[in-house]
Amino acid sequence: MGNNPSAGKLQKQNKDQEKQPKKDQQINLIAPYREGTTLQVESKLKVFLKSAGNGGEEDEGQPSGKNKLQQFKEDQHNVENIQKEIIHLEESVFSKEKLQRIREDFEAYSKENKMSRKKLLEYFGMAELDNKRLGNRIFQCVKSTFSQKKTGPFLDYAKFLKAISMLAQSNEEGRLRFLYSLFDVNLEGSIEKDEMYNLMMMFLEGMMSINYENNDLNDLKQRISESHDRQIELAVEEIVNEIYQNHASKQNILSYDDWKNWLTEQEGINDILQFNPHTDFQD
Repeated sequence: MGNNPSAGKLQKQNKDQEKQPKKDQQINLIAPYREGTTLQVESKLKVFLKSAGNGGEEDEGQPSGKNKLQQFKEDQHNVENIQKEIIHLEESVFSKEKLQRIREDFEAYSKENKMSRKKLLEYFGMAELDNKRLGNRIFQCVKSTFSQKKTGPFLDYAKFLKAISMLAQSNEEGRLRFLYSLFDVNLEGSIEKDEMYNLMMMFLEGMMSINYENNDLNDLKQRISESHDRQIELAVEEIVNEIYQNHASKQNILSYDDWKNWLTEQEGINDILQFNPHTDFQD
């Protein structure tokens, strides 16, 4: 039997079309909260419907069908609130050109609407922190821009967009709030002494993994590397004690205002607040 050129051409076209996702599919991958219900909520709805289809029979120790329906309604309400905030960010905070760049960046650095810690730190120009505690803390803070209890444990487009809006160069208060969240490890709205101490040690650890163009920073890095661990610990303890003695309105607790007053007194803080999260992203 002879070859059919038309059939071969048609097969090639079909394969090419399979390789190229449709525009709508791309949008759904990077903006699920913007376009519709999250997979997490859909999954819970399927569980409820399956249970109802089985005559309401429940596994021992599992929530009843009524409770599952209530949970689904709560989850759907959470999704709708997130949708509203994402729509606000996309339509009111960013221009169309900047929003398009953010979407393209997220798509380039993520896979199936999930961005890894490594890719996030690469995006921020902090690849050296990937295996450091500070790098993981930054990743956790970005993931927590929306409640993980309500949205799941992954860094998706919604959380990425909100983090970028907080770090926009025109949003100094957003940058302060994001930086404060680095210190507030327990997510209690205040910073306890042990949290401050741990973050100081994380910053030092992260600092030692970075190569600087500034000679003063390199000299400081060299002096720290020549010090004994216990000397460093005692120095950080002294700094933390002084911060709480001079700025804490409650014993051993820094509120946001306490922390902000301390931070704004620090030399070089304006340089930190001008940090640009991505070389191609300008506000």
